[in-house]
Amino acid sequence: MLVGLLLVIFGTACEKELDVAPVLSYDGEANMTIAELCELHAVGSQDSYSEIPDGTVITGIVTSSDKSGNCYKYLTIQDETGAIMIKIDDSSLDPKYRIGQRVYVECGDMVIGDYRKNKQLGFWIDGSMAGISSSQEDLYIFRDGVCGAEPEAVTITSKYDIDESMYNKLVKLENCHFDDGGSEIYCEPNASTSRNIVMADNSIIVLRTSNYANFASEILPEGNGDIYGILTIYNTTPQLVIRSIEDVHIGNGGGGGGNVNGTVTVFQPNLTNDPIANQGWSVQGDAGWFYYAAGEAFAIQNPNSTTIDSWLVSPAITGLEDYEDVYVEIDDNANPTPGSGLFEMYYTTDFNGSFTPAVWTRFNKNEILPDYVVANQNFRIAFRYKDANGANWRINDIKVKGTSIR
Repeated sequence: MLVGLLLVIFGTACEKELDVAPVLSYDGEANMTIAELCELHAVGSQDSYSEIPDGTVITGIVTSSDKSGNCYKYLTIQDETGAIMIKIDDSSLDPKYRIGQRVYVECGDMVIGDYRKNKQLGFWIDGSMAGISSSQEDLYIFRDGVCGAEPEAVTITSKYDIDESMYNKLVKLENCHFDDGGSEIYCEPNASTSRNIVMADNSIIVLRTSNYANFASEILPEGNGDIYGILTIYNTTPQLVIRSIEDVHIGNGGGGGGNVNGTVTVFQPNLTNDPIANQGWSVQGDAGWFYYAAGEAFAIQNPNSTTIDSWLVSPAITGLEDYEDVYVEIDDNANPTPGSGLFEMYYTTDFNGSFTPAVWTRFNKNEILPDYVVANQNFRIAFRYKDANGANWRINDIKVKGTSIR
């Protein structure tokens, strides 16, 4: 009886092992590179397509994912020569095609065309590119082996780095930030949304996000860092599509490529409650700076022909010893008369009620300040205005920001 029971147990275990799916493999080889495929089609002034020779087979590594809902009804694959987008009429491509999976594509009766100048592999139906139907995917796309690493991302430091060979590739936008970081969400509720990514040279690359992405309502993170994603083009505009929020290596925005604690606002005066009267700000030197209640801002204007030298000095800004890469961000506007040195920013650590004996050091907006300065418990900033004849300045917002080191 015991022997029979053991046979049943071991027999069941063997059957379970046989249930494990075998590793998929493709019985064939590619006969055209992706770059050669792309060369078959020249993008024109309007969407069009080109035929593909019978028997064409390409291969590449999957770089896109619809797991987060942002890469909708397409795969991007790339080899050592280039990348292509494959249109598929299937809204659930994950986990069938995982990032890092090698696939072979028998192009058969497909065509290579473009949608708003972004090249795609699919079918030409009723004057536009259409995808492989979900019921026919297995006739065209074949997985081979197990998932490996994704290809190394192409590094881009400026919009002007981009050339045609980079479209549909996995890229890394290096040392960039969101124009609306800290204030806007990735995507508006009812439509796909574009947000500006500002590169280190101030050139702009657009982030394009679907309102169906599961991170659409997240706030864009603040600070500088790197952003990964699939680079596409829409007419003449380069666009980045991230696969998930983990592609954003800025602050707390995701993927582990920036400081894990992120850039935060450490100090910000409340401009709805007169900082000069109630929050320790003071006007030094000539009278001039005042709190503009109607616009909730600091403001100054000198309508006279006599030049004034007016300083707006902050209270001591403390608690910065736990932060690095500290900088001052301001939202300002002006109508200055011609000249130089009309409006300047300074810091000090030895102000004791009067600005004249203190040693002041001039700095610029968004300039990283010395750690030993911001760690001083008497660290203060000041805004100096020196002009005449109707010039004016307004500061609508002031933020001292830093990256936590704790």
